[in-house]
Amino acid sequence: MFDVVGIGLNAIDYLCRIPRFPVPGEKLRMTAFSRQGGGQAATALVALSRWGLKTMYVGNVGEDEHGRLSLSLLRDEGIDISRTRIVAGAASQFAIILVQEDSGERTILWERDARIRILPGDIPREEIRRSRAVLVDGHDVPASLASARAARETGVAVVLDAEKVQEGTEELLGLCDHIVAASSFVAQLLPGARPGEAVREIHRRFLPRTASVTLGPDGALGFDGREEVRTRGIRVAAADTTGAGDVFHAGFLFALLAGRPFPAMLAFGNAAAALSCRQVGGRAGIPSLEEIERALAR
Repeated sequence: MFDVVGIGLNAIDYLCRIPRFPVPGEKLRMTAFSRQGGGQAATALVALSRWGLKTMYVGNVGEDEHGRLSLSLLRDEGIDISRTRIVAGAASQFAIILVQEDSGERTILWERDARIRILPGDIPREEIRRSRAVLVDGHDVPASLASARAARETGVAVVLDAEKVQEGTEELLGLCDHIVAASSFVAQLLPGARPGEAVREIHRRFLPRTASVTLGPDGALGFDGREEVRTRGIRVAAADTTGAGDVFHAGFLFALLAGRPFPAMLAFGNAAAALSCRQVGGRAGIPSLEEIERALAR
């Protein structure tokens, strides 16, 4: 039995820290460089595993150096990768991330081979039915739909990391218990809506248990059908915002499975995400549970 089964992206990130964003045609020296594991679902599972939960990653990689490294990194974190498919001849996902050292803001250049898309046939339905929660990032919509339906059959909670709107996304929204959306997703789904209006409309239209939107340094906002909940941003010396959303979803899930009320779920995810920005890379800065609790107690 798994605490969380995660279905979605897994990547290798090349992180280049730069003094400012380059202008066309110039040569600009990096101030730091590192190669780390990344990807929405995979990074969230790394955080959950470090916090003591039993996790499984479901996704595909190519038969290349990036694929071997990405799976090795997940295995070293104690994540079950037995249902990961290695696609012969395909290239694994990777990204080049430019991190501005004065603000920690990042620009991501990425590539993903269409052959490593997660298919409905890749979904481990029995493992999902025996888990406590499922995290889907919604990038491969048919696979996310299959995962959500399998979870719904046995009452397993479905948490959606909502980042982009594509064909089938609205059907997926109707199968999720907890929708945690990026502000860019809300802007695509409900153009012109303010965050408070957006979470109420998502809740009204798709009937999840909770609907939330992350607001970066301004914290997060959510609605559970009864009240609107806001959690303020936590000030940190930000080195890099890469992976902050992934860690937010991990914190939200951890608090959900711990039985915490909705305001505490938002607050826990928000604190985890903010603290993760103190180091470069989506996984390097994942805070400990003790650090999160100290931040919440301030």
